[in-house]
Amino acid sequence: MNIGIVGGGAIGLLCASYLSQHHDITVFTRRNEQAEEIRASGIKRIVKGETVQAAVHAQAGITGVFDLLIVTVKYHHLQDVLDKLSTLPPQRILFLQNGMAHLLDLENWKTDHSLYIGVVEHGAMKVSDHEVSHTGIGVIKWGAFHHEETADIKNVLNESVSHFQMIYTDEWKRVLEEKLLVNVCINPLTALLHVKNGELIANPSYEHMMTCAFEEAVSILSLSEKERLWLHVVSICEKTADNQSSMLQDIVKGRQTERKAIIGYLLKKAQAQGIAAPHLTFFHRSLEVLEKKQTKSFE
Repeated sequence: MNIGIVGGGAIGLLCASYLSQHHDITVFTRRNEQAEEIRASGIKRIVKGETVQAAVHAQAGITGVFDLLIVTVKYHHLQDVLDKLSTLPPQRILFLQNGMAHLLDLENWKTDHSLYIGVVEHGAMKVSDHEVSHTGIGVIKWGAFHHEETADIKNVLNESVSHFQMIYTDEWKRVLEEKLLVNVCINPLTALLHVKNGELIANPSYEHMMTCAFEEAVSILSLSEKERLWLHVVSICEKTADNQSSMLQDIVKGRQTERKAIIGYLLKKAQAQGIAAPHLTFFHRSLEVLEKKQTKSFE
């Protein structure tokens, strides 16, 4: 397939690198400098101590018609991307954003494109404009946002390569909610405390704070199977113990975080349902303050 990847961040580079093994890939970046570097050097992927080079096309801006477009930008860049996508001929677009705030944007987006939603369960860290470290091997689960026919691309995407499976599911919303639960338990606290993921379960005080976020989020999302979900959150902390969360990386590098997509979405739902969420409110406001400060380094 001819696949376009919108976004040159960690997930965009990771998807482009793996999918280039079987497909013709074009990466669309915001900066021309990054596109030039990718064209010149390809994408360097580091996984389990091994380095793999992938040759892909790259350009700034978004143009053309593809068998599939995969949008990997963070939520706070999404509206600009939607405006650009609105100018393109109808095509299939898969959105891979953290949180769930983007669902509201897509519901209100008047478009003839066929829309799909995905959940990324990989860990990745952008090392440079053309390098990505695959820090945690998982899967991408995706489904049709508007119940479009998916048989052909489902079969193609299910042709998995080593360490990179794309699995179709009709239960994408449940998967998204469970990923949101993990994100809201881990990301804000690691960013506020400046700790790696494993510290949240190694330190009893941190773990207590995480359970507070968990209880509020489970209530807001009306999720059952609390015991299973808590064990799932803990298992993610264990598997990614040495990782810096994406939100922590954003704070360290002085960038805007995904708090609106993750905590902001939950707070809107809580307000609509009349549910108190004091801990999530505190995390949200604290992160907003931190985003306005330049953190020098992570130690």
